[in-house]
Amino acid sequence: MRRAISLVLIVIGILLLYWGYDLQQRLDTEIIKQITGEMPEQVWQYYVTGGIAVLVGILGVWKSK
Repeated sequence: MRRAISLVLIVIGILLLYWGYDLQQRLDTEIIKQITGEMPEQVWQYYVTGGIAVLVGILGVWKSK
């Protein structure tokens, strides 16, 4: 059961990282980045949450062995 949850966390984390990358590449995000000089907060939220989910999932798979 723990291994299945860990695998789901890895998949969700990868999806969040992809959505963050996709959001970063959108035209409106690029315009905001050019005007303000920084990335919108929503992009950072996807990256941080996705990275944490992947790391926790990998740790869970590794510990379940």
